[in-house]
Amino acid sequence: MTGLEPLHELRLRTPRLDLRLGSHEELLALGSLAKSGIHPPEEMPFAVAWTDRTDEPAFVDDVASFHEERHSSWEPSNWSLSFLVWEDEALTGTQELSATRFAERRTVRTGSWLGRAFQARGIGTEMRVAVLELAFRGLSAVRAESGWLEGNDASRRVSEKLGYVETAVDTMAPRGVPTAHHWVAVERAAWHCPVPVEITGLEPCLPLFGVSAPARERP
Repeated sequence: MTGLEPLHELRLRTPRLDLRLGSHEELLALGSLAKSGIHPPEEMPFAVAWTDRTDEPAFVDDVASFHEERHSSWEPSNWSLSFLVWEDEALTGTQELSATRFAERRTVRTGSWLGRAFQARGIGTEMRVAVLELAFRGLSAVRAESGWLEGNDASRRVSEKLGYVETAVDTMAPRGVPTAHHWVAVERAAWHCPVPVEITGLEPCLPLFGVSAPARERP
């Protein structure tokens, strides 16, 4: 889809973080950050074991290409917005917000990762807060879904802290070993934003999300 330029002007700011789309060079830096380590090698927190490929020569380029291809295939009925996340001048990771048939369902999903040097400092919570505010306040979503694999205590804690409740449990096997996967969700009515989030550049993007008019601020 063409005409995606407004997305590059969309920015979310929290007290510590800056979230926006990245240039090709910044996506390569994201690949290098992933290559430097996201989790201990004996663990696998992702449904797809993509971090097992960090030793491959094309890994960094493939990370950049993955993000660029997701962006280029954008449709209002099926979109995935992968923000790069900065703390001051340091690139820390990525926070995704995605939806299918958002105009009808008003439901989003989130996913994220942080480089190991930036973990256990509250950044994961704050960056998810930013995209939940975009979803609920900016786009008038009614529900946000996420999930965590058994053993991924960091993701579980973020979800619990932000008011998610478990909705289902299924099984995934990123390395061939069946592992419990917990689906969780938070409803708009239950959402209470714990930190201020500034959203700029949203209105020109609304048709790209399948939203026809600016969302009204909640009382």
